[in-house]
Amino acid sequence: MGIVIGRFFTSNINYPSKHLENKVDAIIDHLGVDFKPYKNTPKEVLSALDSGERVKAIKIYRQFSGVSLREASEVISYLENNRTNVT
Repeated sequence: MGIVIGRFFTSNINYPSKHLENKVDAIIDHLGVDFKPYKNTPKEVLSALDSGERVKAIKIYRQFSGVSLREASEVISYLENNRTNVT
C-alpha cells in the first residue's frame, strides 16, 4: 500500500517545474531571445555524440557538470535531438 501511495505522490513532482519551464520557454519565444542553454557544452561531449558514442558522451557530461546519471542522459537526449540549439 505504501508503494502505491508513494508512487501516486511522486509521479507529479516534476509537474510544477515542467509547467514553469513551459512558461519560461513561451516568454523567451515571445521576446525573440536566442537562448541556447547548452552553448558551453564541452567539445568532447559533442565529438562523442558525432561518433555515435552516447554512453561516452553521458560519462563526459557527468564529469563536466557533476549531474546525476539521469540528468546527464536527459541532456544528451536533448543534444541528440536539438543539435542546432547547441552551437
